[in-house]
Order: sequence, then structure tokens, then C-alpha cells
Amino acid sequence: MRGPAGPRRGDAVRDLAIIEDGSLLIRDAKIVHVGSTRRIENLKEAREAVEIPAHGRVVMPGFADPGLHFGLSRRGDAQRSSKRKKKPAELYAEALELLRSCMQHGTLAAELKVNAEPGDPRSAISVLRQLSKLHSQYLNAVNTWSVHAALTSDGDFRKTLEVIARRKLAKFIELYSVEGALDDELLKRIDDAELAVKLYWPGGPSDHLEHLLARLRPLSVFSSHPLSVEEVGLLANHPAVVVFSPGKDALDGPPVDSIRSVLDAGGAVALSSGYDPHDSPSFSMQMMIALAVFRLRLTAEEAITAATINAAYAFGAGDTSGSLEAGKRANVLMLDVSDYRDLPRQFGINHVAMAIRDGAIVFNRTRWRTT
Repeated sequence: MRGPAGPRRGDAVRDLAIIEDGSLLIRDAKIVHVGSTRRIENLKEAREAVEIPAHGRVVMPGFADPGLHFGLSRRGDAQRSSKRKKKPAELYAEALELLRSCMQHGTLAAELKVNAEPGDPRSAISVLRQLSKLHSQYLNAVNTWSVHAALTSDGDFRKTLEVIARRKLAKFIELYSVEGALDDELLKRIDDAELAVKLYWPGGPSDHLEHLLARLRPLSVFSSHPLSVEEVGLLANHPAVVVFSPGKDALDGPPVDSIRSVLDAGGAVALSSGYDPHDSPSFSMQMMIALAVFRLRLTAEEAITAATINAAYAFGAGDTSGSLEAGKRANVLMLDVSDYRDLPRQFGINHVAMAIRDGAIVFNRTRWRTT
């Protein structure tokens, strides 16, 4: 996956930079050398290294997921009383189990998104606090506070923003449907909070999207609806990574060509599980790759790029994760397939034989042991 700095576009999306009979040398949580096995094993640094054989298997970067959603609501809470809300300890236990499962299926870096309860921006604080406790246990994770525009004029929104910034509970703020609610005061408050901006685009006039892209300068844009030709052009020519969730798309209806159109227009795209316990309860990025290939017409190479390096850039982790390059975190997967194209073809199977996060083996289904 070595390639140009920044999200991959154009021909770079299809170039996996495969090394036949390759090896990695890992030290102190980072990759220090990548190349042919013959070259790596002859390095002085490698003479006393522990060797993990991967013959006949694919070794690749860990998956990155820019969209795991959390909240205090239970299923059906919109029609029920607040007494049905989860307790923070309950949320912590459920999130812990989910992130463990994500790791076992190959996701080693992720963006954890928190939606505030309707009319109660402060409800996000306890969720963000609980998720912050999990960042180093299974995944390299960052928090994002997702906010609907209707909440940004509320006095509690300002107080919540100040608390989140002061306690460093989130790295990003994602603004949803901000037509008519975007003003200089809001942007200044977000800038003062030192939160990078992301955009959730549910559809609308293309001139409004153009205005948002210019004013917000978002790192990424999550798209959840069919894009018009004008929207495709705007997103493809913007630096932001455009994130799509094949799992949510599969549940919502027939496939649309939006991701294919953005790719063909030269845009940077990423895949996300879009995990939500109610609306999209799938967390497997392997399944997202299969759905992207068979429903959304991506090639295996494009889907893998979108689920690794581009997904990492979608939440600001592309400089440290998403590819196997010297200096990056040693987030590595060994897959029980001999050809990367079998990953989407053999869908519905967890192909992860071994997962290494920050240089430590965190999941191992092989017969190899350190003894």
C-alpha cells in the first residue's frame, strides 16, 4: 500500500504496491523496514528478530473504519421514555465488546462517532468520556461529536462544546444538515475549541454544498444519498475524503453509483461500516469490501484502498496508519487467503489469521507461538 502522501485518487487508488515474497521488520510498535524477504533478512537489525512465517498468506495494513456510531438510546427510544436510556457503565461494556469484535475482524484504527440526544447536547459528554477510556485497549481510535444543526444555536451546545474542548474528549466535530445554521460565531467557537470539522451531507441543493465545502473546509464528507452530477463534481474536486457505507446502503435499498462516480471523477473515497446498533448493525470491514465490489462496482484494489489508507485519512490517521511503510504504526493483518482478490470473493468469512496492533499480537488463530 505504499504510495503518495495524502488520500489516493485516480490511478493511485488501484495500485496496491504489492511486494511478492515480502517481509516487515517491526520494532517498538512501528514498522522500521519493508521490502523483499531476501533484503530484510540480511539486515543487521533483523538478525535476532523473532520471525513470524506468513507463507501462502496475504499480509496487509489493518482496516480503518471512519464511522462507528455510539449513543445512550436503546432501540425504540424515539417512541419511549428517557428511562430506557443506557447507563454509562452499560454503554462502556457494550462498546468494549464491539471494539474487541472489530479488532478480531481486522479493524485496528477507527473513528468513534457520538450523537447527542435530541434536545440535549450535554448527553454526548458522558458517552465521549466512556469511549475515551477504550482508545488504547483494542483499536487506535479517535472521537467525533456529531451534531445536528438544530442544536448549534442552543445555549447548552456552547457549554457542551467548551467542556468537550477543555477535556479533549473529541478530535472532530461533524456537522449534519447545517443549512441556515452556519454563522461566523459558530465557526469561531469551533476554531477556538481546536476541533477539526467534518460534514454529514444528507443531500440538498448543489450550491448549498458548494457553500459548505468552502466555509467549513471539512476533512471528510459522509454521503448517505444518491449524488447528482453537480454534487459529484464538487466532491471529486475537493480535498475532503468522501465516505460511503456499503452496509447501510445495502439495508436502505438498491445500490447507487455515487461512489463509482466520485472515483471516476478523480475524488478520494473511503469505506466505512457505518455501524449503528439500530440502523446498520454490521462492523465488518471485510464485508464492506465485498459489498463495495459486488454492489457498488468497485474493483478489489479500489475497495481495499478505500478501507485502509483512504479510510485512515478520513479521520486524520493517514500519516500513521493505513499502509505498511517505514515509520508508521505496526498495524498489520495476516489473512488466510493466498490472493487479495479472494477477500471480497469469499465474503461472509472472517479471514483474519493474525492481527498485530502497534507491534503487539492482539489476535492469533495460527499455530505460531513465541515459544
